[in-house]
Amino acid sequence: MSADTSPITELAHSDPPQNSVEPHDLLTRLAQLEQFNGEVAQAIDSLVTTVLDVQQKAEALKPPPPVPQRSSQEVDALRAKVKELENRLAQEAMVRHVTEVSKAHPKRRTAVFLGRKFFCDNIKYTWLAMTERAKALDVDCWFLPLDESTCDTVERLGGGRCLPFRASEWTAEHINVVFSAAVLVTDDHFITVGPNIAAFLAGARHIQLWHGIGIKDVGYANIPPLSAFSPHTAKVLSTCGPFSTFVSTSACLEPEWRRSFSFERYATLGYARNDVLYREPGIRDLENVDTDTLALMRKARHAGGRVFLYAPTFRDARLGSWITDIGLDAIAQKMSRRGDTLIVNLHPCEQDRIPQLQPSMPHVRFVRPNTDIYPLLRESDALITDYSSVLFDYLHLDRPVIQFQPDYEQYVTRSRKLHDDKDTTLVGPVLKTPEALLALLASPKLETPSHTAKRQELLARLYEVRDGSSAEKLCQLIVEEIERAVQRVPRQ
Repeated sequence: MSADTSPITELAHSDPPQNSVEPHDLLTRLAQLEQFNGEVAQAIDSLVTTVLDVQQKAEALKPPPPVPQRSSQEVDALRAKVKELENRLAQEAMVRHVTEVSKAHPKRRTAVFLGRKFFCDNIKYTWLAMTERAKALDVDCWFLPLDESTCDTVERLGGGRCLPFRASEWTAEHINVVFSAAVLVTDDHFITVGPNIAAFLAGARHIQLWHGIGIKDVGYANIPPLSAFSPHTAKVLSTCGPFSTFVSTSACLEPEWRRSFSFERYATLGYARNDVLYREPGIRDLENVDTDTLALMRKARHAGGRVFLYAPTFRDARLGSWITDIGLDAIAQKMSRRGDTLIVNLHPCEQDRIPQLQPSMPHVRFVRPNTDIYPLLRESDALITDYSSVLFDYLHLDRPVIQFQPDYEQYVTRSRKLHDDKDTTLVGPVLKTPEALLALLASPKLETPSHTAKRQELLARLYEVRDGSSAEKLCQLIVEEIERAVQRVPRQ
């Protein structure tokens, strides 16, 4: 067999002449070929198996790919990220467990009031009323502040006690207070204290006072499209209920509020903050009020001038920046030349812009940030607003309301959808330009008789309580909810 021929080719080329082959030789050779074919097939299978085995062993012997080298900063960042995730998971687990404990914990005749960014609004006036009656009603009142200043104010006023605004300073007594609280009273979304504190109060009956009749969509009625949905949006929506009782001002508003919030009971007791519009403010009412501006307003009116309070709402779009486009300083300057005074109260969401705005608006008197404006409403001759619910509060004073809306189209398309079922455009003039506003303010008549009639009709329709007694009625509501929580079992 030559070196370049295989057994098969050799057999193929070694056939003897056809006429010399015997039949039995053909059978023998056929049997040999079949046997050889089987051996070749086995050899090929064995060879393939061997090759695959070698390849696998070779792959196993290859060194692993080099791990990319990371800088120490990158390693530290990865460690921090892992630690953050571990802490987040631990916090979520703690919130779940604390929530369960709060719901199971026996309740006492304790009410916790959640403060706002400053001492103001319905919480302020309900707290003042409740602490005056707490001893007679056998209720322990605790205030949960968001800052040290509010804590100092609450402790100075007396009548109730204040939880430390730093959660790290809470003692076992403080934790027991919130676990055993029968009632939680709020007037805004319950997101400012964080999920941990909220969990401690999960078992309390929740009274939501809210902070004004709606003129724009809020809560469930303000859900954005998915493209604009965010973790903050979800957090806000999670605080829209369920509430034990939702406090409002009129039965006609219940369907609207149920589109925005979830609640068991609906109480038309009015807003405690409106009570001060029916009386001369007392010393306690003036807590956290800009008394310098209040004195200025009183002095201006005493001198025969007119005082206008401009109280616009905030914008979701162009937060704060829109104020520079409406000619506010020029308006204030021209009003001052006529002997009138313009006082501007920006929405709390935009008050942090005042230090930047004031230098370019030297003629504008801004109300001091983070203060209560309700005693100031009484000292104004008319209200200028846009899309703010303060319009409805002002109805109690039966004075002119001017709606200055220079950015209406932009507001309703980029900020909020407005409710159109309260006929607010009929309660006073609606103006679109600074020139139109100045022209009206120069006139001795700020409204027509039809505007006056509409204001009075709207007040009667939207407010069932119009005598300054809302805070007193809210105190009774709190006692009723406490009784429900403790099942009328006397406190030990």
